[in-house]
Amino acid sequence: MRTLGCCLAPLCWPLAAGAEPAQPLPAIEISATRIASDAGDYATTELDGATLEARGGAAQVNPYRALDLTPSVNRAEADPNALSTEQQTLRLRAIAASTATGLAVTIEGTPSSTSAGRGGVGNLYDLENLERLTLWRGPQPAGVGLGVGNLAGSLALGLRAPRQQPGVMARVARADHDFHRLFARLDSGTIGAAASRLFLSASSAAGEQWRGPGGQSRDTLNLGWAQPLGADLSLSLYGAHNRFHSDAYRPLTHAESQDLERYGTLGYHATLTGSAREDANYYAYNTQHYTEDNLLATLSWQLGPRARLQLRPYWLETRGERLTGKRTGITRVEVDQRQYGAVAELQLELDAATLTLGHWSQRLSSMPPPLSQRLYTVDAECALRFSRWGILAEQGERAYESPFAMIEGVRRGWRYTLGTRYLRLRLPAITGYDASALPDLDHGAALDLDPPVDPALGTAPVTLAAWLPSLSLSRELTPGLEARLALGRTIGNPWLGPLYSGYMNARERFEAAGIDLQSLWQRLRFERAETIEAGLRWRHGNLTLAPTLYWGRLRDKQVMAYDPALDLSYLQGGVRAHTQGAELEARWRADAHWNLVASLSWNRSRLDTDIRTAADSLLATRGNQVPDAPEWLASLALEYRHGPWTLTPVVRHVGRRYGDAANTEPVDAHTLFDLGLGYRHRAMSLSLAVDNLFDTRYVAVIDAGRDDAQPGTIGYYPGAPRTLSLTLTMQL
Repeated sequence: MRTLGCCLAPLCWPLAAGAEPAQPLPAIEISATRIASDAGDYATTELDGATLEARGGAAQVNPYRALDLTPSVNRAEADPNALSTEQQTLRLRAIAASTATGLAVTIEGTPSSTSAGRGGVGNLYDLENLERLTLWRGPQPAGVGLGVGNLAGSLALGLRAPRQQPGVMARVARADHDFHRLFARLDSGTIGAAASRLFLSASSAAGEQWRGPGGQSRDTLNLGWAQPLGADLSLSLYGAHNRFHSDAYRPLTHAESQDLERYGTLGYHATLTGSAREDANYYAYNTQHYTEDNLLATLSWQLGPRARLQLRPYWLETRGERLTGKRTGITRVEVDQRQYGAVAELQLELDAATLTLGHWSQRLSSMPPPLSQRLYTVDAECALRFSRWGILAEQGERAYESPFAMIEGVRRGWRYTLGTRYLRLRLPAITGYDASALPDLDHGAALDLDPPVDPALGTAPVTLAAWLPSLSLSRELTPGLEARLALGRTIGNPWLGPLYSGYMNARERFEAAGIDLQSLWQRLRFERAETIEAGLRWRHGNLTLAPTLYWGRLRDKQVMAYDPALDLSYLQGGVRAHTQGAELEARWRADAHWNLVASLSWNRSRLDTDIRTAADSLLATRGNQVPDAPEWLASLALEYRHGPWTLTPVVRHVGRRYGDAANTEPVDAHTLFDLGLGYRHRAMSLSLAVDNLFDTRYVAVIDAGRDDAQPGTIGYYPGAPRTLSLTLTMQL
């Protein structure tokens, strides 16, 4: 079978007001984006846990999948079941939303799913254990966006607390390409006089690739504990242990992507050949595996009738490695990442407003740049032979300090939020080593041999800082019409890995020009976006329309630009860009049986300058749409409910895109149809789902990297074919 199992259809979602109480894969509601959130009148999408499950597919692991019908969201993945954690892309309003720089993801208010480097962190909790999801695209309230960067937006995940009544939930899913998944959750209910509540869940999922050899697997344990500590004090604790393995899908060139009839199923090789050039495409040399552990807690103290204090500490550790085949050989990168910190928040109810004061502190030990990179070749006997060290380095912890303040309330008919957050990031010193004489060892063992320091590959600490103000206003103009305005600044983390490796590869030219690595480090800046948006919300009976207009300015983007002093192109900042767009959302509950939700988005994101890439070469990027950013997105979903049955057809359209910044590698628009059928009887739910109903051939993922991607450097990944899945859920 293929994808879409639990996918009660990627489209079935719990219903709005008046729907039946939620049950396993409940009757479904097509929920539209709410313009007003608890944190102010910003453009947000809010989904409940039942909706996440319904849209989450057979794997129930990828929360981003639930955003497919959200305005201005362009999400794509190479794997039909979304088990592959890296080969997927997400853009919000045409801005790249990578968790390594542009999307701040929090779990229970803590940034416990930051992916720095290309690790797999981010999908630690099964969707069955999520109670809610909130996405901000564009401006955000001051207490939102805690993470490495929030340039494109922020995603807040809330966990489903242990239930007050004992219960058991079990789920089994099967899908095409030998995909299978088992999930079980046990809730203790309230225990004794201490009123403790616990839950423990476990899941195991695996599937084969739909093109080429290899596959993905994921085994996860989640736990939760809720404990009242008196009338005014409570503690909750959550944990996750995740182990996954993922073989990469093979990228296509642009020429290959234009002939999917011939190359659409091209994958990595299943066997070794003895040819170094060919064996770089051996599937087991393009793979990764990680083990992740996470703990987070919330201590909530009601200080009085008008004051509440919350403390949310967290800890996350990731260990693993990634193999990547290249024409020059096989690269092995070790990942050993630790992240810990806390968020403190004091909320005060004033006479006519609510004041929130908070502080976020974090320490992160992580790549990039890689601290351990080893290179291998394949000999004539098809054995992997150690060649040399690529990188051996040490660095300290990145230190994040971020106080924030926000006030919200209503004054003279205007609802408002006003806030600001200050972010200070201290990049640690890097110590590079000369590892040319070292054998094939892991990172720790290599350092134990006390290799000589290479001063040219070291840096001193550097501090980056930014103020992130935000404001929202809204007012009810008539009983059915509301207007809103929001503006704010967001930031993106600078790219460190390409800058470090670029210096390594051309160090002789840099040194000859008197430029050391530290001087490049000193030029690092946050990428900044200032965005303003205005919208309306009109309600007439069961019909809701919500149009939004936005405009944004981006500064200090990093691009590969030519430096005449070195006769060389390398990563530099200072480039500007702008975004603008329009969004329209519609929801109509026609009667007790029919629901409709639709969205239409127009998004433009353009660099303001051309980029010189060599003395006699200019990359014509000014005025061009950035890579992987369709100007037009549209979706339409219907839901029909009759007794225990639910039928949900969905159509999604992604407009024409380009893979490169020069707009010379076009990717055709595509339209996908999905269908879901659900049946519920008491404690049992059964769902059948078909993704890509008409087996459309299309390009899903464009791996362009940055917005200055040059022709010939981009990887293209076909979208999955028609995929069928079946899911059975029992809940007692």
